[in-house]
Amino acid sequence: MKRPREVVHERRARLLERAQSEREDLARELGTWSGPLRTVERGIAVYRGIRRSLPVLGFGAGVGMAALAFVRPEGIGGWIRNATEIWRLFTERKARRAERAVAQAAEPAAPVAAAPVVAE
Repeated sequence: MKRPREVVHERRARLLERAQSEREDLARELGTWSGPLRTVERGIAVYRGIRRSLPVLGFGAGVGMAALAFVRPEGIGGWIRNATEIWRLFTERKARRAERAVAQAAEPAAPVAAAPVVAE
């Protein structure tokens, strides 16, 4: 008869072999996804980088527009209208998002239906 410790060691060895086999199967199955996932991760990194540097990009765009306005002062009226329209769109979008967040936070939890009462 085997001692309990030997039974545990044998079971542990079987579990380790099984875990290794499952890891290999998973790696084989996910191997085909490594390229597309890498592309998605790069896209997310670019998005985060742009989002993080948005104030710098805005400043750069402002400097560039100021330089163009200095070179071609007759065409600045249309630029100002377009810039204010873009600014209004961004601020409205931000305001709507904030309003939705407040509305979701204020929504009461869905009521739980009461169990029907059966008369005996």
